[in-house]
Amino acid sequence: MADVFPVTGPPQPDPGVPFVPRHQFERDGPNDLLDPTLDVVFKRMLTREPELLRHMLQGVLARPIRSITVIDADIPGQDVRDRRVVFDVRVVFDDGTRTDVEMQRTNTVALPSRLLYYGARDYVDQLSRGDGYDRLTPTVVVAWLVEPLFSGLPLHAVFEMRERHSHILLCDQLSIHVLQLSALPTSDATGYDAVVERWARFFTRFDDDAELDCLAAEDPIMALAKQTLEDLSQDPETCRLARWREQEIRLYEIERVAGREQALADGRADGRAEGRAEGRAELLLVLLDTRFGPLSEANHARVEAASPEQVEAWAKRVLTAGSLEEVLGPLHVRGAPKVVTHTRGGDPPGRDT
Repeated sequence: MADVFPVTGPPQPDPGVPFVPRHQFERDGPNDLLDPTLDVVFKRMLTREPELLRHMLQGVLARPIRSITVIDADIPGQDVRDRRVVFDVRVVFDDGTRTDVEMQRTNTVALPSRLLYYGARDYVDQLSRGDGYDRLTPTVVVAWLVEPLFSGLPLHAVFEMRERHSHILLCDQLSIHVLQLSALPTSDATGYDAVVERWARFFTRFDDDAELDCLAAEDPIMALAKQTLEDLSQDPETCRLARWREQEIRLYEIERVAGREQALADGRADGRAEGRAEGRAELLLVLLDTRFGPLSEANHARVEAASPEQVEAWAKRVLTAGSLEEVLGPLHVRGAPKVVTHTRGGDPPGRDT
């Protein structure tokens, strides 16, 4: 029986979107192809030819898949300029398994939590009020990552719900497959592993004509992937969406770097200010000790805890004051410890102990 792919063709051009001629769209690849690691291109390619998506998922999940249904093939033009929008592909298999597939170029602290949330959301959405739990089917999240999430992991890592010590699997209802393109091995893989590696090569070496030709010769499905990417790279609507998305991602990266640099600069400034304040307090302690003798622990702690403004005010009085209390004032104010002064033989009045 033929596979069923209830997915319409690519969305029609939006008349409200200004046209960008193809020659104005700047791309890095010498073969002038769109970058398939750009989420908009990734989603449009896999929904334009769902057989590509089915083939990819068979390799990732290491099992045959008869048919798939893509839930959200459309890409609203206004969403392309919203960096908060994730262009994932939500799929349901013929056996009810639900899968969320996405491509991410950058890694954020929140990425693991978001991947788990997407999987949990799809899993929970299966049931309506009163439905039995026996109706639940597995949910799988598949995330292709350009920037690695974890160091030391292979190209394909699978996270599941297992007991911490014995590693016994609790259930197979929720799993997250992380595919780190930076960990692409140079091996002669076979079977489903070879499928995953071919897709990783396609995503990372799309700008290498010889590599694309090699992939096309190895597997007819990769020839279809190559042809689909070439067709999309000639499509004005896709190029327009890709250009807008690239601009938003670059702006996000600039803001992220600028924010990180500003945080470092603020930290350095705070550190310098704190260092100056500590230095003034230390200098005041030396002056007080020289003028009035060793300070008690209570008075020493009071100086260390004082604000920079208070330290400066005390420093101005230290050279002209006749006693420690004239410098620091009554320590009993607002519950502060009282200044301890007494006179020792040979010591001036007010000398602190």
